[in-house]
Amino acid sequence: MTKQRAKYTAKITYPLIVNGKQLPYQYSLEDNADLAVRAKAEKRGYSHGSTITGDGYIDGKKIKLGFLISGTNQADYNKNLNELLRIFYQRDYKLSTCDGYYNVACMASCAAKWIKGYKGVKADVDVTLLLADPFRYADEENSKAGPIINDDGGATVTVVNMGSVDTPLTITIIPRETLSDITVRHVETGKIMRVADTLLTRPAMLTVDTKAGTVRRDTYNAINAFSGHFLTAKPGTNNYEIKGSSIGKIVIQWRNRWLA
Repeated sequence: MTKQRAKYTAKITYPLIVNGKQLPYQYSLEDNADLAVRAKAEKRGYSHGSTITGDGYIDGKKIKLGFLISGTNQADYNKNLNELLRIFYQRDYKLSTCDGYYNVACMASCAAKWIKGYKGVKADVDVTLLLADPFRYADEENSKAGPIINDDGGATVTVVNMGSVDTPLTITIIPRETLSDITVRHVETGKIMRVADTLLTRPAMLTVDTKAGTVRRDTYNAINAFSGHFLTAKPGTNNYEIKGSSIGKIVIQWRNRWLA
């Protein structure tokens, strides 16, 4: 079985990994940056220019992988092609390439084109994958800790998002004794989140997941203690001002992500 794509036989390609298992194929990443933003320009009445409508977020997208599949005869080719499709025709899996990973929802399509002179036994095969989550994610998560103090100045925790798009945060609040009120302000946007939970007493911890939109004191749902915004980290430097009713510790975790 030939597992190299013709135009890549003399080039190095990075491992292709599905759910932690490295695949034996050399491949080409044909397409990964076709993005659609939910925004539309509407004509502005009685004046020049337009009005932009839509939320400005990114739709799901597709990525395309190219392979060269061959066999000793038609039956062997079919077997090898089906082996490839079995890997990609599944739901909700992680696809890792040269730098990070994609969350794949499912396979969108497959197209095969016979190599001239090898009809029935060798073809360029393009597999298109559908990503409901359009971003590429860093393999490792980042973490930054800081103090919670109860003086007027508070404390600041700085997070550097190396990605190309804003990323959600997991914020963990750890009281030294009882920490009934805490405010976190994102300096760059002015957005604030506040948690007022009189039951947040050591050894309990409170976790705010800004992607899922959940607030938990240990396993208890503490969403009623939350007010304000679920904060994110913009690309670049982000400063978070933290003030509390007493002292403790805050840990901010995030994962860099990219549009392509």
